[in-house]
Amino acid sequence: MQPWKVGGVLLPFGPYMIGAGACKTLAQTVRWLKIAPVVSGSYTFKRRGGHAGKVSHPETLEEFLALGFGLNNYSMPNVGYEAIAGDSAQLQSEQPLIASIAGFCVEEYVTGVELFSKLETVSAIELNFGCPNTQGDHPDIISFNPEVVKVILFELSKRFIEVPIWLKFSPYSNPAELKRMAEIVNGFADLLNLTVVTCNTFPMAYDGEGKIDPQDGFAGLSGPVMKRIALGQVKQFRGHLSSAVDVIGVGGITTGNDIVDFLNAGATAVQITSLAYWAGDPKSFQERLLDEETGSRFLKLLESNT
Repeated sequence: MQPWKVGGVLLPFGPYMIGAGACKTLAQTVRWLKIAPVVSGSYTFKRRGGHAGKVSHPETLEEFLALGFGLNNYSMPNVGYEAIAGDSAQLQSEQPLIASIAGFCVEEYVTGVELFSKLETVSAIELNFGCPNTQGDHPDIISFNPEVVKVILFELSKRFIEVPIWLKFSPYSNPAELKRMAEIVNGFADLLNLTVVTCNTFPMAYDGEGKIDPQDGFAGLSGPVMKRIALGQVKQFRGHLSSAVDVIGVGGITTGNDIVDFLNAGATAVQITSLAYWAGDPKSFQERLLDEETGSRFLKLLESNT
């Protein structure tokens, strides 16, 4: 099979990878790297313990697919930049590894990029601009603060970063905000190897008492319910971005044919997170994703690429 190339990274077995959120530890990352490229993280400058109690809903893959959505409010538990960078430097895998980082200020994003860009085992760095847990010095979710995004990209452009930089954004309900962000990305496309990843979970969703414990039950919304929103984000970004900037689609992908829908909307590749998380293991994930009945168009695409 001919490898797909997206955002400066070769994907050996097709235009998909495991998205950030399903692999929050080194052990999880190693496990999923056996079948697909992995976006590992997100990781923060300092170690975080995350929220306690019930932080995801529902309980099983079958319930997730039946409901058509999932909720999570982990608050990004992770071991921190230095620890995971040290572990990642020792990884050996035929699959690409992408490090997802998040920061509470501009300097933490810049520090993370400088650190992970030195690792030969890291093929790209994804900047998580969509997480509501990293507001810090910037009270808005970064996706909705174009000036902060501009400053981060400006600081990176001064450092001659060669590793591909992927920018993961929240879903935009205001098309003008999406267009404005695309224009900012275009402004740095000649200085950085940029890719847009769209979209992150929809923040502050709610499904009643007892579903999620932290923060009065509010959580990020993902799963099939997000597919049409994510497709719209992909198509809009593709229309506004320079041809030099790839788009990676993410949101609601649970079948092989969903992948084809994202490619048709303008994505070069996709990330799959919720299906991997609720499937729980690579075997169950692949059985669902590559099922002939729900993945016929995708399997045909892969066959034509051999």
